[in-house]
Amino acid sequence: MVMAGPSDNGGAGAIWIFTRSGGTWSQQGNKLSGTGAVGSARQGSSVALSSDGNTLIESGPADSPGPLFSDGANWIFVRTGGVWTQQAKLAPSGGAGNPSLGVSVALSADGNTALAGGPQDNGSLGAVWVFTRSGGAWTQQAKLVGAGAVGSAALGVSVALSADGNTALAGGPQDNDSLGAIWIFTRSGGTWSQQGNKLLGAYAAGAAQQGTSVALSADGNTAVAGGDFDNGGNGAAWVFTRSGGTWSQQGNKLFGTGSLGAAGQGRSVAVSADGNTLVEGGPSDALNMGAVWIFARSGGAWGQLGSKLVGTGADSTGNLVEQGFSVAVSSDGNTVVSGAPSDAQQTGAGWVFTRALTPAAAPIGVNPASGSGSFQIFQFTFSDPDGYQSLEVVDILIRDVLDGRQACYVAFVPSGPNSGSLYLVDDAGDAGGPYTGMVLPGGGSTPSNGQCSIYGGSVSGIGNTLTLTLDLSLNNFPGNKIVYMAAGDARGNSGWQALGVWQIPFTPAGSISVLGLAPERAVLGSGTAQTLIATLKDDKGAGDFGVVNVLVNNFIDGRQACYLAYVSTTNTLLLVDDAGDGGGPFAGSMMLNGSAGTIQNGQCSVNSVGSAAGKSDNALTLTLNVTFTAGFSGNHIVWVAGRDAAGGNNTNWQAMGTLTVQP
Repeated sequence: MVMAGPSDNGGAGAIWIFTRSGGTWSQQGNKLSGTGAVGSARQGSSVALSSDGNTLIESGPADSPGPLFSDGANWIFVRTGGVWTQQAKLAPSGGAGNPSLGVSVALSADGNTALAGGPQDNGSLGAVWVFTRSGGAWTQQAKLVGAGAVGSAALGVSVALSADGNTALAGGPQDNDSLGAIWIFTRSGGTWSQQGNKLLGAYAAGAAQQGTSVALSADGNTAVAGGDFDNGGNGAAWVFTRSGGTWSQQGNKLFGTGSLGAAGQGRSVAVSADGNTLVEGGPSDALNMGAVWIFARSGGAWGQLGSKLVGTGADSTGNLVEQGFSVAVSSDGNTVVSGAPSDAQQTGAGWVFTRALTPAAAPIGVNPASGSGSFQIFQFTFSDPDGYQSLEVVDILIRDVLDGRQACYVAFVPSGPNSGSLYLVDDAGDAGGPYTGMVLPGGGSTPSNGQCSIYGGSVSGIGNTLTLTLDLSLNNFPGNKIVYMAAGDARGNSGWQALGVWQIPFTPAGSISVLGLAPERAVLGSGTAQTLIATLKDDKGAGDFGVVNVLVNNFIDGRQACYLAYVSTTNTLLLVDDAGDGGGPFAGSMMLNGSAGTIQNGQCSVNSVGSAAGKSDNALTLTLNVTFTAGFSGNHIVWVAGRDAAGGNNTNWQAMGTLTVQP
């Protein structure tokens, strides 16, 4: 993150770099101020970063002052090993008069294309300069002037670049008596040209000064223009989208609710990489306390997310704070920065806001979550915070491993033109088909593959929840199976989640078998103790047991797992370390049925108090008092395996339960 102070040191200006680690922000190095400045350049008037954060451009529009305005300049800094050094000073060529280059700046994702606005060029008609880097050397590539301007448009007050640097956006808020407008330019083979006519948002009220601020999505297909003087200073933002090289306005103008007075919304705007999250700053809100508003796009429609954001701890000693004077948003749209240059009598400050991530769609569970039998009616439940109608597909996969081949793999389409369609993927396991299917409600057919048949089903939805009921036959599919579920909507897919186990009757291969686990399904918070009881049988008697293993993880993988081994002959419990080698080294060991003690690794700890091993006739019962760490949160499978002392009989891993560890 970059914080700028153009008034630092009598107007010389400077910038400060901050980095985040584990949620904590700290300053990286000393303040930066470019060398070679002429006069009080006001460095830091605008800043931009490359996507990897290692190239930075900062401007000094007052550099090299002239009679009325200045030539302006930009400075490039690069970071190596955490240390920032100046790479270049960029000055404009081909200017008409003193353009004040650097009132606005932008960088491509790779940091090799820079854009700088000079709104005072040619009697305030304005222009934009493009610079490119090759081998560490910077050169000017083009000067861009927008066609169709009316009067002194001040083109370049704001600029933005797409990630690849091939689409440029420039705002001219003074165009046509301050109605304002924006211009799009594209690059092909190193040559720049204007794409279409200038853009002016509809539904403006008065001299809105559209183009005071601008933003572009990473692909350059979504453009945002802010106009802070719309509707008597209330302000607004306009969104435009590109299809086939043609631009059109998307929806109405955007202005947030809850403003106090003429907020000046649109003084600053920012948009996430995918163009679906928009941030709008209103620094004049609540008598210049300022605020920011967040909007989200779904299905081409925009809506406000929550209430306006106002940072706490503001110092309004000088009667001004102006939060939202500048804004920025991370590429994923989950971190927002709001700048306030007037906080603490113009010392300035910034606030960082983060959005908690909630899966757009998620599987909730299966009922029953465990059991046995060849025939069963299951209820599978899914949710979507936007309403169950927003679910586009839900999936169920029943198998001993996460593999669609030779599985009972079902997909249901809750919405859209194929709404109600239920598909059973064939034995080859390709989700794209071929498959057999039926339509719910109704049916009439019996979809089947080599593992299961669907004898009917129903679907119901209320609020955010969808319930899919299926009557399944699993009689050609013996063994202990895992019930995986997934859900997807327009915003993404939850990924597969293990939420149940089911035993289809089978005959164990040897004399040892895993009888069960209690509980078979558990939901617990990290740091909360959970008792797990595994029961095994040896037809030769309990004294024949050698080792019993318990593995808690997403897959059969001992790495970064809660991986335990109980050695029956010594009554010793071993916890494998994070590297996951069953032969050791071990994170710890302890005797059961003895003194108090705890063993732990990065995923779990086991307390000897509450843990025990018991033998009776041909049965062994292993009781474990386990606590999981916050870093091990999520849905996991509990596998159990047993073998005799000679190693001749081995159950192999058997999926016996699932548990969810909440952070």
